[in-house]
Amino acid sequence: AESYSERIAVKIRTLELLSVLDMLCLVILIVIQTLAAMKMSVLNKLLEQRAYTDAHTGLPNKDACEVLLNNKETVAKHTACMMFDLNNLKINDTKGHSKGDQLILNFARLLRNVIPQKDFVGRYGGDEFMVVIYNTSKTEIEDILKQLSREKDRLNSSGNNMPIDYACGWAISDADSECTIQMLLDKADYYMYENKQAYKKFKKS
Repeated sequence: AESYSERIAVKIRTLELLSVLDMLCLVILIVIQTLAAMKMSVLNKLLEQRAYTDAHTGLPNKDACEVLLNNKETVAKHTACMMFDLNNLKINDTKGHSKGDQLILNFARLLRNVIPQKDFVGRYGGDEFMVVIYNTSKTEIEDILKQLSREKDRLNSSGNNMPIDYACGWAISDADSECTIQMLLDKADYYMYENKQAYKKFKKS
């Protein structure tokens, strides 16, 4: 009887040990799957970030800008949209595209340094840049543009052999009318075009 009981006890301990091993393997498998899922999630976020980032400037790219523009919801009042276009990109014709790329990069950095970090700055395409500033005012926009102009002049006077110059247009929402980001951009783009034409006329005179 003792021998039988001992054999039963050994089998029970063996079964318990196997059960513990099974549980341990299951836990390890769950951990491995969780780590794999976390790795995939990080990779997907990285790929998504790259998909919406301009490789040259590090700013949000045109696709990222389009995400904002495709939002049909009306914006809150005191939201502003600004458009910038570099004036002297014909530097490509005289000094090569690498110089033009450097000019675009310099302006992108200048723009990102002046615009508050909470707000959106994106490369809309080529030498055009789009800015969306939230919870702002006409006075603040004017102050930002003045600061941008001062920083541009400071950079140009510091021995920069590729002077920065740009056309700009902007529009801001108000309490009297409802609009989307796209509507604000259209207005800003129109005013930028007028500014661009005035610059060309000035250069010719």
